[in-house]
Amino acid sequence: MWKVLAGKAAVVAAAVLCACKADCVRIANDTRPNEWGILVDGTRSTGPVSDARYTSTGEVRRVGKLDAGPASNEEVIAFTNRRPVALAQNVPWTSADDDVVDVAFADEIRIPVTVWIVKGPFDAQRLLAIDHCVTTSSIWNAERMGVGFAPFEIVDATADPDAPTYYAFDCSLRTGIQNDIGFKADRINVYWVDTVDGGADRGQACTFGSNFVAMGRAANDELLVHEFGHDFDLEHVDGQATFDDTNIMDSASSMRQFITEGQLFRMHLDANSALNTTYAARAGLPIRSCVHGADSNDCPALDTRIWADGTWPAN
Repeated sequence: MWKVLAGKAAVVAAAVLCACKADCVRIANDTRPNEWGILVDGTRSTGPVSDARYTSTGEVRRVGKLDAGPASNEEVIAFTNRRPVALAQNVPWTSADDDVVDVAFADEIRIPVTVWIVKGPFDAQRLLAIDHCVTTSSIWNAERMGVGFAPFEIVDATADPDAPTYYAFDCSLRTGIQNDIGFKADRINVYWVDTVDGGADRGQACTFGSNFVAMGRAANDELLVHEFGHDFDLEHVDGQATFDDTNIMDSASSMRQFITEGQLFRMHLDANSALNTTYAARAGLPIRSCVHGADSNDCPALDTRIWADGTWPAN
């Protein structure tokens, strides 16, 4: 997916593309008119650089002069619309001018999801599930998640004789509802019940990185993107100084809409994310272990933003 031009060809290409004594990152599979953004690690004359932020609507982005160094990772993390997060590791920045790194984004990841309507009326709850699907897809597309549904299947389980057992759901009933109502092992399964943890407007993933969600009958249409965040191994951001209730991982909000690039990085690269466990959607690609509060060479800070999120500026 990634390559670094070498030898004479690199010099010629760099001279044409950069022509300013600066290193460049170039998109090999053009995403225009979509804007793309990158986080760059390397070393400058002033010292190590971690997650330097750049955006571009063109094919090439100059990133200044970079070199390899013992205290930096020499890598590029890239984001754009409808494409998964991309990571180039061990980029060989050199002391020569005009290094050029080509990055090619993978195709959008398509994930199957099955929704089991446990508590009816079926037609009304089916429409609610569709609203959640549309809202989740809209947020993912706007925030450059690079994941879409294929398919978003809805099953009528309201006539199952075991259904009433699970109307008032809590996580102690997870195994039972999977065994009695239905479960497909190759995907996230969503169960629409009556109440979750005592509330008709609540949801539960029960564990981080799971393939499971339970939803109350009156959940706001942005709650599903929050519960999927848990399935992709994100934690709550409540009370953290650089987040508010517009982030998808606020625990008690009806205004969720934003995902930071630090969160997107974890959703894709964390070993415990359902993208890597349930779906095996990134087979052979890099995996990182980024705890919630990590900010290191391996893991951008959770609140890293290439683009502003409402009132929260890019940083």
